[in-house]
Amino acid sequence: MLEAGIDANACFGFESEQKHMVASKQSKGGIARAEKTSPEKRSEIARAAAQKRWAVSTDHVHHALGEGTVDLAGLNFRCAVLDGEIRVISGTEFMRVMGMYRSGGLSTRRTPDDELHFPLYLAQKNLRPFIMEDEVLVDLLRHPIRYRGEGNSAIAEGIPGTVLRRLLSVWVRARAAGVLGPTQVKVAEKSQIFLDALADTAIDALIDEATGYQKRRAQDALQRLLSAYVRPEFRKYSTKFPVSFYEQIYRVMDWPFNAASSARTAYVGKLTNKLIYDTLPPGVPDELRRRNPVDPSTGRRKKKHFQLLTENLGETHVDRQIASVTTLLRASPRGQWKFFEMLFKNAFPPVQGELFLEDEIARLKNEE
Repeated sequence: MLEAGIDANACFGFESEQKHMVASKQSKGGIARAEKTSPEKRSEIARAAAQKRWAVSTDHVHHALGEGTVDLAGLNFRCAVLDGEIRVISGTEFMRVMGMYRSGGLSTRRTPDDELHFPLYLAQKNLRPFIMEDEVLVDLLRHPIRYRGEGNSAIAEGIPGTVLRRLLSVWVRARAAGVLGPTQVKVAEKSQIFLDALADTAIDALIDEATGYQKRRAQDALQRLLSAYVRPEFRKYSTKFPVSFYEQIYRVMDWPFNAASSARTAYVGKLTNKLIYDTLPPGVPDELRRRNPVDPSTGRRKKKHFQLLTENLGETHVDRQIASVTTLLRASPRGQWKFFEMLFKNAFPPVQGELFLEDEIARLKNEE
């Protein structure tokens, strides 16, 4: 609390004036130091500040899901698949293979320019005009890929496989323009050979193979597919296959059909698997059989496969398949099972094995 007789406004005004005087002295001190600093030193300070700003703006570091060595056009590079399924080759490895060497002069040019980060393999000033012609490459320089290896190693810089050819093209175009020095020309010549060899190469696929990620990718894709088609538990039973579906099968087989009975021959179950469930995406039929195995004591499954299908995708797929197959059955003359088989194989490639075994059909017909 202020003592009586002291003007509060005057007190606060005095404090403000003191702060202004301190700030003014600090400003004058900074100007004086700047005047004593050489232009080279000022450039170094500014460069360090810019690098610090760049480091803060790109502080996200990816981690490798898999690493390996990839052979690209006979040249071996360390590569990795990063989180987010980003495929990269090591920037350091790229420099080594292409015959680029770190130097003091090169390092001083590894600075941000218009928010761009020029990595060492693109740091030469005479490359800049050719870099700026490629918007995709420029965007990469604004968002460099930095990552740690599987062993939590030091942070590395990666070259995405999707821009590797663009990077090589910079060197090739610079050489064609005649702006490269003798050492740089050698890099450009190797870039041209490399670029030509990569013309028809799926770089991402090669990286997946080299890192072993293709197996994980396939497994992840399968799990996503199974989750979309197969429920975690059986749903309550309700009729899925209409009577007309079985009636048409019996008609095409030229078997007697009893509409009042729900009993079906075991062979009809096999046909249902061939015509309906085996047309589901690869992996789904196997999962249904695994989750709903045959009971050894009865030789039948305790549940129906469709009780495991998801409502929004699995059941919809099966419903459409039932309708399509029933239409093909209706279009087939009575007893002309070979004709129907031809229609089915044409409608649902790839060609499957023989759907109907002639001797078994004859045996079942006699049993009926």
